[in-house]
Amino acid sequence: MSVNQTRMAGPLQGIRVLEFGSFVAGPWAGQLLADMGADVIKIEPPVGDPWRHASSFAKNESRVFIPLNRGTRSICLDLKQDSAQGTLRKLIESADGIISNNRHDTALKLRIDYESVSKINPKLVYVDITAYGSKGHMADIPGFDLIVQGYTGAVASEGKITKGGQPEVVWSSSYIDFSTGYAAANGILAGIIGRSKTGKGQLVSTSLLSNAIGMQTLRIADVEGFPAPAKTWHENTYPELLQQGASYEEIQESYQITVRPAIYRCYYRAYKTLDGGLTLGTLAVHARARLLSVFGLEDLRVTDHSYDDSTDEAQRLGEELVGKFEEIFASKTTAHWFKELRSYDIPCEPIRFIEEMVDDEQVIANDYVVELDHHTGHKVKTSGPVLQFGAGMPELKSSPSLGQHTDEILDDIGLIAEEISELRRSGSVS
Repeated sequence: MSVNQTRMAGPLQGIRVLEFGSFVAGPWAGQLLADMGADVIKIEPPVGDPWRHASSFAKNESRVFIPLNRGTRSICLDLKQDSAQGTLRKLIESADGIISNNRHDTALKLRIDYESVSKINPKLVYVDITAYGSKGHMADIPGFDLIVQGYTGAVASEGKITKGGQPEVVWSSSYIDFSTGYAAANGILAGIIGRSKTGKGQLVSTSLLSNAIGMQTLRIADVEGFPAPAKTWHENTYPELLQQGASYEEIQESYQITVRPAIYRCYYRAYKTLDGGLTLGTLAVHARARLLSVFGLEDLRVTDHSYDDSTDEAQRLGEELVGKFEEIFASKTTAHWFKELRSYDIPCEPIRFIEEMVDDEQVIANDYVVELDHHTGHKVKTSGPVLQFGAGMPELKSSPSLGQHTDEILDDIGLIAEEISELRRSGSVS
């Protein structure tokens, strides 16, 4: 770096984004942008983001709020009061972008919909996050990650069933919410790049539904004349099972046999070991061949490129190998198999718990988990930035208290002390 270069606190230094967000998708997008150096102002109602009150450990503070709001500034503004509208206007005038995951009728009522704010600041890039998209008969219906999992087939694709025979959802992550947050952050970035060319802002739309579909694109892809086995199953076998009155378990058993490629049932899955479990990632044919050599087994599906793996014989071979693989892996410890397979450059990892990641050497070396001072006096650990910029990063700061930066932000947009005091007296800000 030359002496004339100024080290930036992230590539978005100087960009201001207003976040009218709650729960996961909107705040995650705001945190991503803050990690890139943007000044993200979280505008909260007097009661705060609802996520402040779930799994709480102090007033207005919770374990689920902290990891989604790092680096943002909080202003507590009661937009239901007319006296708050002047302040809102100044904030909008000062901003480059807005992220909102409010229902359309709520945004209209609070006057934070795109049509209203774009009249104040035509250069704004406004990202509107909805549940089911901005068009169609479901446009105004609220939604959450879990129910969209069900709507889009993710629950069925996972195929998990509890011991009581109940369908199970994806619990490890609100992955639809998080992917939507990534999309929203990208929308702000792309909109700002577009504005640099046209001088105009724009409305950007994304939704839980669009991202849930996008995350399953490998499953939804269809080639005319060459239907996937799952599509054939859904059009033929599924109706028959319904007509027969099949249970959810029976339907899932039939579905999973069809949709999960037979070769994956051996080579790309998790296995129980003598003392735990191991994930096996042999997608590459050469890795599969090495694994067969280690186990002393043969599989013509791997070694003979002309072998027809669609025959009944091939299906029986696959089932037999699944049983042999399971028996072999269960015979020795996870540590044994990890050391053995890695020595042959066969991709695998022990099945671990996310709690172990807090102290994981590789994670810590890359700042993928960070420890920060929280305003309550507690030390908090959370996931670190997912992007690292060699030219400079913003200082990492924990999530804000409710309204922590209200006076600071009001001063930023040009209000004097007397005006701020009047707003507080009226209850417009707190």
